[in-house]
Amino acid sequence: MGITFRSGDYVRHVRLGGRTIKDGEAAAIWNRRGEHTQIIGPRRVWMFSSDIRFLTRFKAEADQFLRITHRDGRVEHVTGPTSIYQNPAFHDEVKVHDGIRLKSSSECLMVYKNGATDATLEGIYNVAEQMAAPGKDVKDVFEGVGSEGSRHGRRLIKGPTLFVPEPNDSIHSFSWSLCSGREENVPCGNQKHSFQVLQ
Repeated sequence: MGITFRSGDYVRHVRLGGRTIKDGEAAAIWNRRGEHTQIIGPRRVWMFSSDIRFLTRFKAEADQFLRITHRDGRVEHVTGPTSIYQNPAFHDEVKVHDGIRLKSSSECLMVYKNGATDATLEGIYNVAEQMAAPGKDVKDVFEGVGSEGSRHGRRLIKGPTLFVPEPNDSIHSFSWSLCSGREENVPCGNQKHSFQVLQ
């Protein structure tokens, strides 16, 4: 058993014997009929002609979230603090992501639902073009986006807050040229700066 916590790389076939699943560990067991059982320690289990796989634990802290892809096709976002054992009988994938921290009221995000209409996406790109125009202020550009945009699957998230997206949310990335425009006859090339948080 030892003091090391076992995870998803521990897979064994047990003809006859037992395993101790420590407190802080979990395991999936398939018996000779193919029936699955998940065991969360501490527990001692006896097996006959069974397969055992210890499970990898994923943890999200207070400013993070878990993206869980289930075997039935569902995708779930679970806000931290939380943890889960990835079980291949239930999950295709589990990943830990950071939430997006908007530190002040001057910071914001443009968020839209996946599957938005072409008209919705066109509106987002129009916002990006306005932001790229010289002399434009964030508040001026996003004036009226709130209620009007939400009807079309688009919404503005303003700080200060910790934003955790829903599974069908997409965060728009803005791309600005790094050229200052002060030097004439100097090509910009592909120098661009991409970002999501507007300040």
